[in-house]
Amino acid sequence: MDKQTKLPTPEESRQHYSVPEGYFDRLEERILARLPETPQEDNPEHARPSLWIRVRPIVYLAAVFVSMNLIFRTFFSPAHKEGTQRVATTTAEVQDEDYSAYYAEYGGQVAAYDADKSLFLGEAGFASTSYSSYY
Repeated sequence: MDKQTKLPTPEESRQHYSVPEGYFDRLEERILARLPETPQEDNPEHARPSLWIRVRPIVYLAAVFVSMNLIFRTFFSPAHKEGTQRVATTTAEVQDEDYSAYYAEYGGQVAAYDADKSLFLGEAGFASTSYSSYY
């Protein structure tokens, strides 16, 4: 069993790359006959780009530097660090006050629960100090 495809002989392959007789003899004349006849100018005027087109890359580069400067000033300014420090201190003070108020309220609830439990115990005596069943 031959798995290799049959390749063309060198003579067969050269037939695909042949040019008809006399093709290049009159090629230039045929190409020039198809082109329209226009007079060529001696000094063609080159269009000069407008001012905005010439200045635009410089303006864009300046805009990049200004925006980077503003970004760095915003994120890395000393005023920003002081503001963060002041907010952290204020937050810590507020949290301390909130914790103390929460624990005071919690202690009042526990005392009220113990008082209610001791009133309704009857013969058992004192209430147990385990608060896990209530909370």
